[in-house]
Amino acid sequence: MKGALDTGWLEEAVLKRQSNYSPVICFETADPRRLVQLKDFVRTHPEFASADHIFLFDLWRGLSRMDSSGRFQPFKKAVAESPLARYTSGDPGQVSLTGLKQALREVDPLLRTRKTVLILQNLAENREWETGLQSALRSWAVDEEVLSHGSTILLQTSNAQDLLDDFTRELVVVIEVDPASDGERRYLIEKAAAELELEVDEDLMGALVRATAGLNLHQVESILLESYHATRTFDLDRVKDLKSSLVRHSGVLDVMEPKASFDDIGGYDAVKEFVRRDVVKVLKEAHRAKEFGVPLPRGILLFGPPGTGKSLFARALAHEVRLPFIQLQTENIYSKWFGESGHNMRQALTLVDKMSPAIVFVDEIDRFGRRSGAIRDSAGEESQRVFSQFLEWLGKPDREAIVVGTTNVPDHLDEAFIRTGRFDYKVPFLYPGPEARLAILRVHLGLHPGTRHKRPPLLDVDELEEVLREEIVPRTRGFTGAELEELVLRAKRRAFASGARGVSAEDFRQVMAAFRIPWQERMATSRYYLEQARKFTDDQSLLVGLEEDLTLPSPLS
Repeated sequence: MKGALDTGWLEEAVLKRQSNYSPVICFETADPRRLVQLKDFVRTHPEFASADHIFLFDLWRGLSRMDSSGRFQPFKKAVAESPLARYTSGDPGQVSLTGLKQALREVDPLLRTRKTVLILQNLAENREWETGLQSALRSWAVDEEVLSHGSTILLQTSNAQDLLDDFTRELVVVIEVDPASDGERRYLIEKAAAELELEVDEDLMGALVRATAGLNLHQVESILLESYHATRTFDLDRVKDLKSSLVRHSGVLDVMEPKASFDDIGGYDAVKEFVRRDVVKVLKEAHRAKEFGVPLPRGILLFGPPGTGKSLFARALAHEVRLPFIQLQTENIYSKWFGESGHNMRQALTLVDKMSPAIVFVDEIDRFGRRSGAIRDSAGEESQRVFSQFLEWLGKPDREAIVVGTTNVPDHLDEAFIRTGRFDYKVPFLYPGPEARLAILRVHLGLHPGTRHKRPPLLDVDELEEVLREEIVPRTRGFTGAELEELVLRAKRRAFASGARGVSAEDFRQVMAAFRIPWQERMATSRYYLEQARKFTDDQSLLVGLEEDLTLPSPLS
C-alpha cells in the first residue's frame, strides 16, 4: 500500500513556530481524523516531543496531561483537603480542571517558565467574559518568555473567524487544513479495501477518488464503511449519493448528477452550437486546448425572462462535459445574524474549491453580483462583504470551478462582476422562436431524437405533428419553455380524463383554446430582453435570429 496522510500543514506549523511568527498556531478544521493526526504528530516530532509538559484541553473532558507512555491522563490540581474538594474530585486534596479559564490560568506559568505545549481542541464559540481565551492568546502571542522557552499553543477550531476577533487573528498563525487530498483519499480507499478484503481495480479506484473529492478524512472513511455494510462493496453510485447527502447537510450547497442532456432541450440551436464549440470542446479536449494556449472557460452568464430553460441548460451542460454539478443554495447564504452570511459564503466557496473541477450553478446570481448602494447599517455592510467575497473568488486565477450563473435582470449586475475574466460568455435565453417551440413540444411528447422524455400513447402521430406545426406553434408566440411543457401536460390530462386511447391533435386544439398568457406584456418583455442581449452579448453569432420572432403577427385569438 502506497502513500500516507499529508503532514504538510503540521510541518508548516513547526516552521512558523521555529521562525517565531507566533507561539499560537490555530488550525482550521472540523475533521476528527486531523485531530488524531495532530496529537500523534505532537507525540513524535522533535519540536514538540522534547517539551517538559504537553497538555490537552477538551471542553467536555477538561484539562489532561501526556504521561511517559504518550497517553493523555486527566490533570489533577493539588488543593487543600476539604469536604468540597473531596465531593467534587473523588480524590482528597486534588481537583480536576474542567473550566477553560481554570485550565488557561493553570498552564500559564508553565508556558512562561518551561517548554510546554498546550493543545486546545474542538473550540467552536467563545464567551470571552467567561473564558478569557482571547486575552490569554493575545498575551501569549507577544510574551517574550513564552517565545524564549519554546512553548507552543495549538488551537483547533472549525472556524477561526467565528472564534477569534480580528485583533487576535492578527497575532496568531491561522492554518487552513485542507480536506483529504487525492493521494490521501486513495490511501484511505486502499487501506479500507485491504482491511475489508475487497478487490478494487484501477478504474473503480480512480472513480472513487474523484467521487469523494471535497470530503475530509473522517467523511471518506465513514462513506466507505457505510457503502460496505450496505452492499458488501464500495458501490460507486452509493458513494456518490452519500457524498451528496453530506454536502447537502451543509445547507449552502447541493450536489447532483444531472441526467438531462442537450437532446432534452428543445430549440436554442444557436446557443447549443455556440456552447458546444467554445465551452464543451475546450473542456473535453483540455490537453489539446492547453497546447493551443486556450484557457478553460471560467464563467457563463445565462440571462433572460423566467421559464426559458436557463436552469435546465446549466444541468445539461454539466452532463455534456461529465463534470459534477454543484448548486449554490443562494437562499441559505444570507442570515439575519451578523457575520453569519459571510461565514456561509466562505464555507460554500471553500467546499466548491475542494470539489472542483465542477460546474457551479448559481441561480439568481444577482443576489451576489449586485453592488449595494450607500451602506447605512450592519445589514448593508454584511451584504457588501458577501459581494466582495464572491467577486474576489470569481477573479482568482487558479479557480477551477466553472461558474454558470442565471439572472432575470442582467442590468442590475455590477460591471466589475460580469467583466471578461470572471464571466467569459453572456448568453441570452429569449422566448423561443417557431422552430424552437415546435422542438420543445416534440421533446415533451417524446418525439425528439435522443430525449429522455417518455412518449405517451399518441393517436395519429403524423396528424399531431402537422397540427403542432401549422396551428399550435403560430398561436404560442411569446410562450416560455415552461408554458409549452404545461400545454403538453394539459393535453395529456385531457386525453386521460376522456378515456381516450391516446393523445390526439384535438386535445391540443382544445387546451390551446383555453390557455392564455398576457401577450402584450410578454411582447414588451421580449423587446426589453432583446435590448439586454444587444447590450451584454459580445458574440454576434448568438444574436442572429433573435429579432425574427418579434416581427411576426400577433397570435390567433
